[in-house]
Formats: sequence, C-alpha cells, structure tokens
Amino acid sequence: MSIVTKPIGGDGGKSFEIEAVRTIGFRSGNRVDALVLNGSRKGGGGGRESQVLELQGDEYIEHMEIWANKHKNRSTRIHKIFLRTSRGRTLSVGKASGTKTTLSGVRILGLGGKSGAELDKLRVRYIENYTPSDIIEQGALAVIGVIPQGQTTETFVSSRVSKLSASSLFLEIVSTVETSSETGGAVGEFTAKASSTFGLSVTTSSEFREEIETETFESEKITYAPPAGHVGLEVIQIDVFKASDGTIWQFPVSEPSIVSTPVASSPALFANVYDMTGTLSLNFPALAQDRVEKNGQDYYALKALTAAAA
Repeated sequence: MSIVTKPIGGDGGKSFEIEAVRTIGFRSGNRVDALVLNGSRKGGGGGRESQVLELQGDEYIEHMEIWANKHKNRSTRIHKIFLRTSRGRTLSVGKASGTKTTLSGVRILGLGGKSGAELDKLRVRYIENYTPSDIIEQGALAVIGVIPQGQTTETFVSSRVSKLSASSLFLEIVSTVETSSETGGAVGEFTAKASSTFGLSVTTSSEFREEIETETFESEKITYAPPAGHVGLEVIQIDVFKASDGTIWQFPVSEPSIVSTPVASSPALFANVYDMTGTLSLNFPALAQDRVEKNGQDYYALKALTAAAA
C-alpha cells in the first residue's frame, strides 16, 4: 500500500485544498457544477443538489469513477462522478462524457481541486491497493510517559487536547516503523482515523502535527510532581492494529491519566501493560526480568498499575 495524490480534470478556476471527507454531496446537470465537501460548496450554484452522504465512524470512499471532458473547446471540466463507500452506499451525479478514470480498491483520504462556475478539477488523495488493518487487541493499557522522583511535568486540562497530544506519540511510532511517513498505508490509516476521531479535515501526517501544535499552544496546563517514594506513570488505553503489510500500529482510545506508583511496588502485583517509553525498567529495576517484546513494543506483567489506574 502507498499514498497517491491524483489530479483529474482541467486547470481552470481557483484551487481549493484537499480535505478529509466527512460529508459529501454535489450540484450537477449534464456536468458537475460543484462539489459540496464538509458543508462547503466548491464550484457554482447551477444544476440540482444531490443527496449528501455523511460518513459514519470508519466508513470511507472505496471506489470512484470520474469522467472529464473539454467544454466547448475550452478547459477540461468534470462531467460525471460515481462513488461507493465501504458500507456500500453510492452517489452518482452528472452525465458520462470524455475520459473515464477509475479508482478501485482504494481508501480515499481527501478531495481537493479547482473550481469556478463548475468543477474543473478533482485532486484525489488515496491509499492504493488498500486492505483494512486487522484489530488484534482492544483496550490495552500502555505507559506513554514516566515522571521520575524529583521531576515535574505539565499536563493538559482539556481531555481533547490531552488525547490529541498523546496521539502525536503514536503517530511518531508508526511513522518510524514505516519507510516514509508520507507514503505508508498504515500512516494514512492512522491519519484518517485521527481526522475522524477529532473531527478534523487533515489528510497527511504533517497536517495532523500542525493541528496538534495549534491546539496545544495556548491550552491550559497543570503541573504534576510525583509524591515521595513514587514515580508518575502516564497511562492510556490503546487499540492495536496490524496492516496487510505486517506493520503494527496503535491508536489511543482514552484520555491519558497520570498514576502515582510506589517505587517499591512488587512486580508480582502488576498487570499486563505496554511500555511505549522503553524506560520503565530503569525506574522499576525489578521489572527488567519480566520484559518481553509484544507487537514490536516492550511489554510487562504489571497488575498493580491496572488496579491503580482503575
């Protein structure tokens, strides 16, 4: 799997940026007058308004057919569009004319293009040869931060911002695993899931990072310092996925929280947890003998941590 951006159509009109698809509709007659993307019209007001599809949960566009042709010997415009979602819902507008482009077996990440009085061009960003990742573990506990004795950290008051910030860690992990953070299928899936989860219009990992920076820059924070004899552990629940190429990736499904854990805690009292930091055994040396690798990450049996987090 890899990520592709494909332009289809002419060069007339003004450009509009690629956005993740949350809702999609059109205005059309014999040609496509406008794309209505996430409630915003890209194009003219002619033609008839189509049905608007609101994508649900992990629903995405998996198939598109796009016809483009010259209009009265002027610039090429979009004449017809047919699309089908992963839930089997379809939308068809315009009249077939000109050259047909078919995108099949894909996951559409976003749509952009150019428009004036009509829709001149579509730019389609998608994962080609797409097979959805399998979920191999749900609601697993993970440590994403360790605050040793004598140190302090700042945490976000907003649960949304806290979860956004935590998501950046998991994006970095999957970006590191894959050869390229901008072309890998797993990174594309992660970004699509993040966009849907947080109601964003981003379609690339760099756009997601910029969104996180924007939302966290002025967000209210509070300071945490572990009490005497304790280490602070930032924990979160995650789902674990396996892509068709074997890439393992994780996605946060809860707000992170900090648990004050006694340094003298016995390893025998702990429950299963992923260590995304790679430093847990440095703060709890007795755990080193229990460290194993699971799904590409350090993994321990840490029962006390689960009890404390609950």
